[in-house]
Amino acid sequence: MGSTLRNKILWVSAILILWGCASQTMGPPREGKLLITPEKVVIEPGLLKNPIKFSGSGFGAKEMVVVEMVVPPGVEMKGVKKGEDVGLAYATCDNAGNFEVSMAPTATLNWLFRTEWSPTLAPNLKQAKPLPPGKYEIRATGVDTGVTAKAYLEVQAPPAKK
Repeated sequence: MGSTLRNKILWVSAILILWGCASQTMGPPREGKLLITPEKVVIEPGLLKNPIKFSGSGFGAKEMVVVEMVVPPGVEMKGVKKGEDVGLAYATCDNAGNFEVSMAPTATLNWLFRTEWSPTLAPNLKQAKPLPPGKYEIRATGVDTGVTAKAYLEVQAPPAKK
């Protein structure tokens, strides 16, 4: 066997070995954990004073995490194309890969109340079209590691008025 053919075989073997090692260490993305507090809500003004909180673990140290709601088919969000998710919050993890963040009032107004805004950027709650009752998938994604976690937020109908 010529030295050129031997060198090619050695190179191909080395590449295959390295590729095999890399694929074993990479594997599928890790899954983190996500907790929503409270898990069940009624869309009412109290959510602005006591916002929904998201906490998670299993992400990278000091990693930015984006928390989004998966918009289900049949639910429309003003300014959002079908199939797109909406951002609810973002946070930076601590050294252990944990985070805790509250939903901002603007996200609550836009995506839960689905309110209209005046030209002066004041929310018009009288024209709000609250998110319909149901279970909504919430997903947290680590920007650097790609670690994902999901949980469900249940939107309940308001109690009947007496």
